[in-house]
Amino acid sequence: MFDTIIRGGTMIDGTGSGPKRIDIGISSGFITKLGDLSSVKGEHSVDAKGKLVIPGFIDIHSHADLTIHLDNHEEILQPLVMQGITTFIGGNCGVGSAPVTRENRTEILQYQEAFTMRPMESHIRWDGVGDFLEKMEKRGMTLNMGLLSPHGILRLAAAGSARRLITDGELSAMKRLLEQTLAEGAFGMSTGLQYFPGSQSDTEELISLGTVLKKFDAVFTSHLRSYSHTLPQALDEVLTVGKKNDIHVQISHIYWQPYSKLLTPVVRGLVRGGSFLYNRMRLPIPVEAGLKGQFAPIDRAIAEGRRVGLDIVPTSQGFTELLAFFPPWLLDEGRRRALTRLADPETREKVRHDIEKGEPDWPHREAASWSMNYLRMTGWGGLRVMSVASEKNQNLEGRSFPEIGKESGRHPLDVMADLLIEEEGKVLVFHTPTVPDDPFVARSMYYAWFHPHSSVTTDTILLGMGRPSHLFYDAYPRYLSRYCRDQKRIGLPEAVRKCTSLPSRQIGIRNRGEIREGYAADIVVMDWEKLGSTASFYEPARTPSGIDYVFVNGRQVVTPKGYQNGTMAGKVLRRGEV
Repeated sequence: MFDTIIRGGTMIDGTGSGPKRIDIGISSGFITKLGDLSSVKGEHSVDAKGKLVIPGFIDIHSHADLTIHLDNHEEILQPLVMQGITTFIGGNCGVGSAPVTRENRTEILQYQEAFTMRPMESHIRWDGVGDFLEKMEKRGMTLNMGLLSPHGILRLAAAGSARRLITDGELSAMKRLLEQTLAEGAFGMSTGLQYFPGSQSDTEELISLGTVLKKFDAVFTSHLRSYSHTLPQALDEVLTVGKKNDIHVQISHIYWQPYSKLLTPVVRGLVRGGSFLYNRMRLPIPVEAGLKGQFAPIDRAIAEGRRVGLDIVPTSQGFTELLAFFPPWLLDEGRRRALTRLADPETREKVRHDIEKGEPDWPHREAASWSMNYLRMTGWGGLRVMSVASEKNQNLEGRSFPEIGKESGRHPLDVMADLLIEEEGKVLVFHTPTVPDDPFVARSMYYAWFHPHSSVTTDTILLGMGRPSHLFYDAYPRYLSRYCRDQKRIGLPEAVRKCTSLPSRQIGIRNRGEIREGYAADIVVMDWEKLGSTASFYEPARTPSGIDYVFVNGRQVVTPKGYQNGTMAGKVLRRGEV
């Protein structure tokens, strides 16, 4: 007898194959039989006639590990499961919950706090990746979790907040710590090369760390050093790391922001004008050609047989911490000292000068040449408040800094600096070159969104506070319903593959991402015609429609009655384990 039988559904197995009418038998958390089970009994039975049955979504670019340790993590992360996510990989962009070493502990905690919006000292009850995973395993989780080893934290542990290339001794320390995290189950190493301290690395440092990844056949994921006019150099850097070490490279949340040193105002005007013509006058401007033109080295590497993957976030606005948009020199003495320095008028004026006049030149390590000088590319209106830690400033969430400044008679930089000081550095922001939810900006990313080697991800930063991205509620239902069913830009089997088996293989997860005998029973049952989302930038916290059941390791975490509190069906995933 099976624990559960899902009967009569139309299965898309996640491999890219077409639909099949089939029953699914589940025992002890695994898919144990596919076929005609009409004469077989199960302890539980789910009628899936007229429904679509697919593997659970695997989100390999997430920051949910930064909140999963909290006592109320189930409540915070519930939107992920409600949209059909059964597995996430944390530790992305060079930041993560572990390791937290005794060496330079203060700098590591400050780095984490910039994303978590919480004082971390009171929460940390672990040191290494293995210790963190064991504690989460013992406590229980609402969905499956695996981790990457975060390069930024490895660098802080070895060299502190050094704004320079590391020494041979510091590099050796980083390699030892990376090897330890991989031995404890990390799937690979992530980098955040636009962020400090990852921005202070060079290609040789990354190649050297890649030798450790090679030893474990582990993945190298990268938030690139640049996504603008030096994107070709940024791509060449990570592709070189992969080629030199013969390891899998995963390029994180790929996009392209046009920029010209000599014609900055002109480029801004063209982007905004294109948005107006596309959205208001319905001119079919093929703006996706811009990013397509940047893909030549990626497509060439794939054609040569090298292991290269991508991931994308299906939205028109990104998000990260506000201090990332300030010159790296401000962080010379650590994040808390940076806030004190921002209170000084002369320092603030220098920051403004570097943002308005500094040119983001490769390799983006020097004083005013950092690639995250996004405001130089978009103007001061390119950022909006996403989340703040205090109730005092929550009324600012969702608003741009020029809008706030106009009301108070302050320059946008002063608004940013004052807010950072008031919030003790804990400010997250949205970034977009035009306006939120802009279809023109979304279209600019179509080539990446529908590329056969790109996985769909959320980049989740769910905190239980602030204005979340709509992606944290609807990334997968939106991608499938809008771009597959309604706009028919991608076929259903291929769209499902990009959300399930493709990310599983790219990160190295075993026995998940497909509906196959012997695989974990992570399954979503949905009403294809009703699948959809009304979430938006302005009203993000809306549960998608059409998700009937979500199974995590064979247990029903979502049913037609809603989310099943306390199920805690998730498992810790470790590299190499089934």
